[in-house]
Amino acid sequence: MRDVGAKRLWLITVLVASLIVTLGGRLYYVQIVDRHPATLAGTQLSSGKIVIPAARGLVVDDQGKPLIDNTSTHVVTVNWETLQEQKDKGKAVLARLAALLGTNATDLGRKITPCGAKVPDPCWTGEPYQPVPVASNAGTGVVLAISEHREDFPGVAVTTQTVRNYPGGSLAAQLLGYAGAVGAKDEQADSKLVDSDTIGRSGLEEQYDSILRGVDGTQQVQLDARGFAVGTGKITAAQQGATLVTSIDSGVQAQAEKALADEIAAVRKNGKPATSGAVVVMDPNTGRIIAAASYPTYNPQIFVGGISVADYQKLTAPGSGDPLVGRAIDGQYAPGSTFKLITASSLVSHNEITTSGRYPCPGSLTIDGRVKTNYDSEAFGYPLSLAQALQVSCDTFFYAPAANEYYADQKLVDANQKANEFLQQTASAYGLGSSPGVDLPADEQAGGSYADRETRMSRWQANKATYCADAASGFPNEKDPAQRAYLTELAKENCTDGWRYRAGDNADMAIGQGETTLSPLQLAVAYSAMLNGGKIWNPTIGWAVVNAAGQVVKTINPTVKNTVPVAQSTLSYIANALHFQNNHAVSGANAFDGAPYKTLLGGKTGTAEVQGQQDTSWLASWGPVGTDASGNPTAKYVVVGMIEQAGTGASAAAPMLRQVYNGLLGAGQPALLPGSSPVTALPHIGPSVAPTSIGTTSPSTTVTSASSHQPASPSHKPGAQAPAIATAPVRAGRQR
Repeated sequence: MRDVGAKRLWLITVLVASLIVTLGGRLYYVQIVDRHPATLAGTQLSSGKIVIPAARGLVVDDQGKPLIDNTSTHVVTVNWETLQEQKDKGKAVLARLAALLGTNATDLGRKITPCGAKVPDPCWTGEPYQPVPVASNAGTGVVLAISEHREDFPGVAVTTQTVRNYPGGSLAAQLLGYAGAVGAKDEQADSKLVDSDTIGRSGLEEQYDSILRGVDGTQQVQLDARGFAVGTGKITAAQQGATLVTSIDSGVQAQAEKALADEIAAVRKNGKPATSGAVVVMDPNTGRIIAAASYPTYNPQIFVGGISVADYQKLTAPGSGDPLVGRAIDGQYAPGSTFKLITASSLVSHNEITTSGRYPCPGSLTIDGRVKTNYDSEAFGYPLSLAQALQVSCDTFFYAPAANEYYADQKLVDANQKANEFLQQTASAYGLGSSPGVDLPADEQAGGSYADRETRMSRWQANKATYCADAASGFPNEKDPAQRAYLTELAKENCTDGWRYRAGDNADMAIGQGETTLSPLQLAVAYSAMLNGGKIWNPTIGWAVVNAAGQVVKTINPTVKNTVPVAQSTLSYIANALHFQNNHAVSGANAFDGAPYKTLLGGKTGTAEVQGQQDTSWLASWGPVGTDASGNPTAKYVVVGMIEQAGTGASAAAPMLRQVYNGLLGAGQPALLPGSSPVTALPHIGPSVAPTSIGTTSPSTTVTSASSHQPASPSHKPGAQAPAIATAPVRAGRQR
């Protein structure tokens, strides 16, 4: 036993001796052989960078006038690192700053805290050493308070930053769109984005964001072992984004918006709601959009630096009228009799009527057991030609052949053959039911709709349960008894027979009613086809991209989506029938009485009925009328106007468009465009100089340079902060 105990004691002694030798050897190496690494680790500097946001490119009109440019503003930033060095971690500073900015310290603290696994959103996704913008467009009082009391605001600075400016206010708001701060999802989608960037959120700002965004610059910084900035280095200047030249003419756009607002005000004085409206002016020969006005509207400037919760709620409140929606391009409305261009094209092209024949126009017509009438039950005691029917807008003239087309198709269906549906085919060829393909975000352009057998069946299959449930409940929340009864009967019919497509549906479509809808832009494209040989454009707003040197690097050209299968003779016949000549009593022409250019115009009114609302007023027009080498009618402009709940096309839309033509053709005022013609040559855009977006006007939080391998402590040095657009209280999306 003694031998075993002695062996164990010997082993323990050897083990302890080995540990002592190892520890001694390590101490000798650290203290004698290699004395510097520990010190170096504490003083070694590493590199980092601060992003300098690039100024966004300009957006200009067809004559080079700015629609969107940039301006300088004061942005308040907070350096999180500096606050961390305060005894209270900056709580007192944030409290004073929050009171100054009218917010609360908790929100400020969360906004400037670097994001991490245990840090909830909102937080700062940029580098911890980069100053965080907390307020943009800071007022004079805020700037003076911070600069005159620097000791109360360590780590707080006011920088001069370039931000978006919309010099026209609400001019073309829905077309231009707005830009906003970058969010976490944006950075996930595009690794090149950083928190301090600004990206397009709607309209042209979004569609051409990659062109307008530019290239961010950088400023090198030196970081100590803690990751805190202790010095600054080389600056790589940001490159401003390219300039987008558009086909929008600011003068015509302003005239269209004024005409729209004036007419809505006049209609309201006469007791009608006139809730909204739109005007589109385009060149039918090139497919370029010259103006697109929408009412109600908004000022994109409200989004600069981040829109407040209160302002966003005002824009999206139930009574606001959805001003963010561009009704000229994104609205969908029953077109009424303006649709008869498409109906006439189809009937003649498919030999259902002829341009030389005459057909009845009774005051009423019974289809499927239901009586359909003309406006005010107007009737003619003699047959009309197609031209006369278009001029007086006789509905029953078009009801009869549309119903006959249905019956012929139904015979095919009953024989297990596919229906021809000529009217639907022609509507599709004119662009209905598909996106117009304009250069705006896809969710900001409406495709329109129409009914046919296939869509009716698929919709019924998808919604049958809802129809039947509504029929059973009787719409108890509907306060209007008449409307409640109507909706209940409709639900009952849809529950059992919602899959059926009837002759009456085809008749309704023939006069632009029923389920037929389109946008004012789509109608303008359709009437452009009547005047350009049948071309259906994918219209454009952008015209060219010009780089910082003033060089055109890209021309944006409209493309032809398709050509309508309608003979040129038929298109010319319809256009000539609707020419406002003295011997033609064309609907809507009376609104232009006394105008020196009346006989140079053509047009077709529309009065669309909407269940539970007053009529929608339309006018599709064109002029000044000319002829091509073959004698076919041409025009320089197509102008379409629409006002919801405003009455007949002749009483509201037509007077509104007269004011637009006064500007286009120079009646009672100078012509808005040279020679009263669309601009055909790009404006000269000179070299652009990006405004500086770096610098401070009050205490900065960056630090002086420190030599490598030397201890350094933070100090304050003006001029080294990279400003960024302030985080918006609400990053707003579009409302539909």
